[in-house]
Amino acid sequence: MAVSVKTLESIKQRSLSELIELTGAKLKRNGREYVSLCIWHDDTNPSLTINDDKGFCFCHACRNGGDHIDFLQQRYGLTFFDAAEKAAQIYGISFETDEEDPEEARRKRQARQKVIDSLEELQIDFFRTLWDHKAQRIRNILQARGISNEAIDEFGIGFAKDGFFERRITIPIRNHKNELVGFTGRATLDSQDQKYKNSKTSEIFDKKKLVFNEVRGREAARESGSLVFVEGHLDVVSMWQAGIKNVVAIQGTGAPDPSVLIRLAKGISSLILCFDGDAGGETAIKQFMTTAGPLSLQGLFNVQIARLPDGMDPDEVIREKGGASLYNYICKAEPWLDRFIDDYGQTLDRTDTKQMSQVERELRHLVNQMTSEAVKSHYIRKISLLLAPDEKGAQGIAKEWGKIKIFSEEKIYKAPDVHRMRLLAERRLLKVYVHHFDRRERLQPLLEAVQSPPLRWLVKRIKELEEHMSDEFNSYDLWMVVTLAGPSYVKQLDKILDPGVDSKVSDRMVDHLIHVLESETVDLGKVSG
Repeated sequence: MAVSVKTLESIKQRSLSELIELTGAKLKRNGREYVSLCIWHDDTNPSLTINDDKGFCFCHACRNGGDHIDFLQQRYGLTFFDAAEKAAQIYGISFETDEEDPEEARRKRQARQKVIDSLEELQIDFFRTLWDHKAQRIRNILQARGISNEAIDEFGIGFAKDGFFERRITIPIRNHKNELVGFTGRATLDSQDQKYKNSKTSEIFDKKKLVFNEVRGREAARESGSLVFVEGHLDVVSMWQAGIKNVVAIQGTGAPDPSVLIRLAKGISSLILCFDGDAGGETAIKQFMTTAGPLSLQGLFNVQIARLPDGMDPDEVIREKGGASLYNYICKAEPWLDRFIDDYGQTLDRTDTKQMSQVERELRHLVNQMTSEAVKSHYIRKISLLLAPDEKGAQGIAKEWGKIKIFSEEKIYKAPDVHRMRLLAERRLLKVYVHHFDRRERLQPLLEAVQSPPLRWLVKRIKELEEHMSDEFNSYDLWMVVTLAGPSYVKQLDKILDPGVDSKVSDRMVDHLIHVLESETVDLGKVSG
């Protein structure tokens, strides 16, 4: 199902600054534009520029940005479809799709919203019941777990005295769009056969498509760079109280749906599993990695595993050792594949040929799924040394598996190619000049030294922009010029125009560029840019 062109055009015609402000950002007018603190990095000096005329925002520090839908996708980790739907909701625009009759789509949305509204009413009732004078026993249970009134309010914890969740503490479950879609009920009596009971599976409540605390967790994960997974909902609450806010809980057993993992990992470096330090926790790790492992091996995200003390869950670590102790365990999390290989090594019996064959098959299956040759080489080295009795045997395994050598050979010095060095310096000069406004004055004289034909063409376009624009041009202004010039130019110059450049450029690096480009020139007339 695709978003209709009519809906997309309606969104793009609206003010981007208004949308950004409605997500919680504070804006300050700066001429024809607005500036704000960037949401993608720890920004103390407003570096996010918003241009309503272009319908575009761009951070000059971390190089993130985009249009209305790009912003919401990155801000909340949404798919294109969900971001368009959220934008339509914010603006009060009718949200339509191409494959569905508008009237039918409207009826479905109304029916869905009716269910969500009824759940919100139920949540109000659960929350009020918890504070009834008759629910003192339930409040005592929460107090014994160290859960504060502030946390109860923040997470909307309640109590159901009857109905589907009878005599259970209720925890509302919200989806990635912050819509209330169901509940988890925790037992309060020993006689209750299930410790946890979830809402029935429905169109809006699918355990594989949900994680608890996603909106809060992802918000904090953008700053920390990682998202922590735990098993229990109350573990999340305890960690939030202890200041560890980049945390979510799996909804049920196993891992969420692959699409959910990919959404959660967007914009962060690692997913960290902080499961219970018992046999159940080990089983949960294996179940989680059944889904997450193949995605990680494809390079879609990293997964690390934190080891907790035997028999303890995150909440118990906090209550007995303190939040700082749990934080240290999380900081020491190790890559999941290293953990798996080390565990194999601790139990491996090289005299057991059946076990050796099974371990070799399992590890080779993992290696074969790796898409990065560098990562593959690293783990072939490690596995070879685990499986072989000596270095010679390890060398043979490595050669058989990856046709690589696990021991480095003496490197032979090769004189650098001066033509290549010159070309790289010219490309680097233009990349820094385009993306770093503060370096332009010093580097501007070097533009005349550029020799490569396509790069000389780009220099001319830069000079034209500087001549005709009242404000300093940015990379997106130049990108539009290059795009209009034709695909051949885009292909040759895209890496220069790509904003993926270090946020800091050292004086030493600039000095090196000047040294290379002011040295005796070489003929780059026939060298491709």
